[in-house]
Amino acid sequence: TITLLVYITPSHHHRHHITMAAAPSSIRTRITSLFQCRYPIILPGMSWISDPTLVAAVSNAGGVGILATGPLTPPQTRHAIREIRSRTTSPFGIGTTLLMPGASENAKVALEERVPIVNISLGKGDWIAERAHGEYGGKV
Repeated sequence: TITLLVYITPSHHHRHHITMAAAPSSIRTRITSLFQCRYPIILPGMSWISDPTLVAAVSNAGGVGILATGPLTPPQTRHAIREIRSRTTSPFGIGTTLLMPGASENAKVALEERVPIVNISLGKGDWIAERAHGEYGGKV
């Protein structure tokens, strides 16, 4: 499929001139370089919204999808990570709010599953960064 960007500009006679151009195949930014994605678009880990289907879709489209692990148990997190992997080979991540119950356990699951990107918030996550960086080159 080809994505088209449509630009509408006013002309001299109150009509609109329409120019269509194919979207670039990728955009080079610090984010795309760091996460090895095509576009600097990141789906945040939003509870009950950022599920495996949406995460994989965003990653397949060239951005980075982040799985919300807040409402998940560790077994559900593992299952969700594996479901994402069955839907995409593109980079994706998980989000974990460390002050929430079960967050450390979900982060451990992500590390065991070698999730490429781990987004941490509200807590001390140096142990996550050390393991992800040291064990498999993950980004935190």
